[in-house]
Amino acid sequence: MLCHLDDTPIGVLNALQNGKTPNMDTEVVGGNEVPVARVHRLMPTPKNPIFATRTNALVQYCAERLLIPRLNVTPERIGVVLGSSNAGIEEFHSAYRDGPLAEEDWQRLEPGNVSASVADFLGVRGPVYTISTACSSAGKALVAAARLLEADVCDVVVAGGGDALCRFALEGFHALKLIDTERCEPFMINGGGINHGEGAALFVLTRRPARRGDIILSGYGETSDAHHTTTPDPSGTQAARAMQQALYMAGIQPTDVDYINMHGTGTDANDTMELNALITVFGTACPPCSSTKPFTGHCLGAAGAVEAAICVALLQADTDKLPQVTPFATPGGYKFINFCAKASRPVRCCMSNSFAFGGNNVSILLTRYD
Repeated sequence: MLCHLDDTPIGVLNALQNGKTPNMDTEVVGGNEVPVARVHRLMPTPKNPIFATRTNALVQYCAERLLIPRLNVTPERIGVVLGSSNAGIEEFHSAYRDGPLAEEDWQRLEPGNVSASVADFLGVRGPVYTISTACSSAGKALVAAARLLEADVCDVVVAGGGDALCRFALEGFHALKLIDTERCEPFMINGGGINHGEGAALFVLTRRPARRGDIILSGYGETSDAHHTTTPDPSGTQAARAMQQALYMAGIQPTDVDYINMHGTGTDANDTMELNALITVFGTACPPCSSTKPFTGHCLGAAGAVEAAICVALLQADTDKLPQVTPFATPGGYKFINFCAKASRPVRCCMSNSFAFGGNNVSILLTRYD
């Protein structure tokens, strides 16, 4: 996996390393003001009205910065696989209230519209599809892209994800009593909840041999709890298995991982499950880890891509200084979890976890090739 980064993720990484969590906006949900992480940078306007959604504007902002033209690959051998949960739900609801609905309103609602918008913008004609598995969507999109390359279906795949803030999702999480009225505190196990966010991140995955300094998608694992529609299996058995699959594929030991970007939503059920899974995989030698969601909010279908971008920026920075946004208080019973803000060496291997509704788990390993 070869990645190009502009100054945006580098600036985000610098803020994370210095513990500078920005002010959040607020939305009223269930009569309460709740924090939300909104992108304030000016976004492009998709030219085709079929693609006129906030989510598509976020992913087009990223697509404008990709280096695909330099790769000299025919459009038929370039694919697009993105993850998205909200897609154009917000715009569809607005059109539904105003009525009557037009064909393009239905097209904006489709999750496939997100990947189609990027393919249209880039002019590529390979496989194009969207994965929509809630909060694991973008992580699974990266895995799906890698499989397209392994199967020799594509030479290049644009992968990642995007999601915009959405009232439908906010109200849904409120109905589940999972929204925090304060900034979320992952792994504090204090009865809190999540903060919604929005964002996008795109990557270029290619089959060419790795060169010094490239960031490689070196391993991945996917599993399912088959436990409950919205609540994860408390044991974390299948989440642990996803991490173990990623380590096995990469051919590395748990002690080779320098940093784990945890899913860490701030909900007790999810956070406790992930802590149990980490103990299963890493035992008493857990590498430094944190959740960056107090900084970005939970970007739902885009979360795996946004957090992978943070890991890529960390790998490219050649540093031992890690994000400092998770409270450095180890919950009772989990004394082996290492919420350290500094690695023991410059980071060369990051694990990024995404765990979704339905017990849909994905873990990826990103490695710097030196």
